[in-house]
Amino acid sequence: MIINTNVSALFAENALNNTTNSLTNLEQQMSTGYQINSPGNNPAGLAISTLMSGELGGINAAVSNANQALNLLDTANGGIQNDVQIVTQIQQLATQASNSTETTQDQKDLQSQINSLLSQLDSNAKSVNYNNKILLKGSYGATISSASFTSNAPGGTVALGADSGNAASAPYSVTIQYNSTTDLATISLTNGSGTLGTISLNNIASTATTATAQFVAGTSNDSGSASFVVNFNPSTVTANLSSTVTSIALQFSVAAATNALTFQVGPTNDAANQVQTQLGSFTSLSLGLSAINVVGTNNAQNAITQANNALSMLTNAQGQIGSQQDQLNYTIQNLNTENTNLQAAKSTIMDANMSQVMSNFSREQILQQTGLQALSSANSLPGLVLKLLG
Repeated sequence: MIINTNVSALFAENALNNTTNSLTNLEQQMSTGYQINSPGNNPAGLAISTLMSGELGGINAAVSNANQALNLLDTANGGIQNDVQIVTQIQQLATQASNSTETTQDQKDLQSQINSLLSQLDSNAKSVNYNNKILLKGSYGATISSASFTSNAPGGTVALGADSGNAASAPYSVTIQYNSTTDLATISLTNGSGTLGTISLNNIASTATTATAQFVAGTSNDSGSASFVVNFNPSTVTANLSSTVTSIALQFSVAAATNALTFQVGPTNDAANQVQTQLGSFTSLSLGLSAINVVGTNNAQNAITQANNALSMLTNAQGQIGSQQDQLNYTIQNLNTENTNLQAAKSTIMDANMSQVMSNFSREQILQQTGLQALSSANSLPGLVLKLLG
């Protein structure tokens, strides 16, 4: 037997220390609900969990972003719906003015109402906003650039239709042919692919101040992916026609949106996690109504067509907004599913199994008690040497 080194006590003390450490760790798990409370518990698991936490934060922010994007699109659609009501009223007034029972004064009064409605259209374009972003004046859509006549005839203009905010970059040409004998203007729209649409405007006298042609995407005069509004002065065109010059052409280009609205709908910086929205200009000009005239039966009848075409542009734009709203709703659903699955994966790493923790805690408590008893017995062993001396 030895006195100076009590090996049995050392073993018992070491086991008791291990049990105490285990109990401390289990007590932390019971108090926090986590099985990892410090890097020492599971370094790799903590690192993975931290990355997951960052991704979860990004997903939650992306869901919020997508919901705000839906609110913005709802605001834009509300403004467009208001425009639909205004243009519908203009169409009704034009129909009323087309009736032969209306006097010239009656038509002038109806024109006055239409002018007020056109002013309201332009006011809407400048006032519909979300978080100080003016949505319907064309700030976030494609634009017309580099417009010029191939002849010396001035005065013609081309505008993108209100539903053409997402028009692609491309060069175009508008050709205007005028036959003063039959009061007929033929307008053709072309690009590198050929003729996209041809419109004949009947009963447009060469004395008219402004004539308007509308190429509406998706109609019989399909202009492809974009709508266009062409305004020209018939007298200017006829003055520049001759036996050698039978038409006047206006060259122009569409510049794609450079300031499109971008919605970050995912936790990473890539195109798959971003949705872009382009909104056109919803003014009387882009709807082809700036020169609408209902004074005179022929003019009023043409005005009906102009109003119907404007309604087509507006409904096209609403369809585009609706498709993006669907996309955002599906994105939110996917993000919520990803959030749930990622939280489940994180829980597997971080969360403590409380039934298992309680079972282990009870076991370690018993081991601690038996360890204390073993240490006490081991400490009493050197005392047996005294019996040898007795």
